Amino acid sequence: MKNIAIVTGGTSKEKNISFKSAATILHNIDKKKYNAYKVLCIDVDKFKVIIEDNEYCINNSDFTFNYKNQQIKFDKVFMIIHGEPGENGNLCSYFESKNIPYTSCNEKASKLTFNKFKCNNLLRTMGYKVPISQIYSDNYKTKFPCIIKPSCSGSSFGISKVYNKTELKIAVKEALRHGHEIIIEQYIQGREVTCAVFNLYQKVETLPITEIISENDIFDYDAKYNGKSTEKTPANIDENIRIEIENTSKKIYKDLKLKGIVRIDFIIQESQPYIIEINTIPGFSEESIVPQMLKCAKINITDFITAQIENV
Repeated sequence: MKNIAIVTGGTSKEKNISFKSAATILHNIDKKKYNAYKVLCIDVDKFKVIIEDNEYCINNSDFTFNYKNQQIKFDKVFMIIHGEPGENGNLCSYFESKNIPYTSCNEKASKLTFNKFKCNNLLRTMGYKVPISQIYSDNYKTKFPCIIKPSCSGSSFGISKVYNKTELKIAVKEALRHGHEIIIEQYIQGREVTCAVFNLYQKVETLPITEIISENDIFDYDAKYNGKSTEKTPANIDENIRIEIENTSKKIYKDLKLKGIVRIDFIIQESQPYIIEINTIPGFSEESIVPQMLKCAKINITDFITAQIENV
């Protein structure tokens, strides 16, 4: 059987969410096909295997470890680190140097999509509809309300909707706790939806679209993880808009040369979908959106995990 490293953890504030996603993968992976191991990423060049609460250090030179007097060599990596150093692409060159295939995007695509400002600017030049944004500086000019968020952060850490200059200063200070570069983004009022897209044996597919309804002003961390939002799958949206979002998501996936399961967030304003951001390693806990989409599509989660592993 193939040995699969479920690489989780990382160095960002999202590591606890990553642990939950890894637990879902480990629970649902086909144990008749794979020997799956939980691999804790402590840093870009430091890993440990966790087996029944025991820790086994990985040899960084070849990404192997010793267990029961045997050297275990990994055939593939299921990357489930949200944030650094997985989602931002910092681990890609390491695994490529060891000739170990991994399920997430390559380094170039990961670094691009992890930087929301650069990614959305590129998408705009390619003709996609995205909100107008700028990097915060003392010379900023904006209309209120607007969105303040770190350029390189996930899980809605440090995001705020602000209505005036006083709130903006407070929001920037909060965002700086989660990143060094801060975006001022045009506020798009409308319905928030998300579309998952993936490559299934050389064919790009989408899962049923989910609508996100937040009790808060926006879909922030509190709404996302403290039960102050509702997800509806499939989203009750116009058929033409659904098709447009699905086709746009597939085209972005191909244009940016993405890989694995990716989630693209949109806001629909007056029948026009605006791209908000791209999540290249979306949450996979039992409460996360992608497993809800799989359930709606009647796709067995074990079969889906197998497809992702075999597709690399």
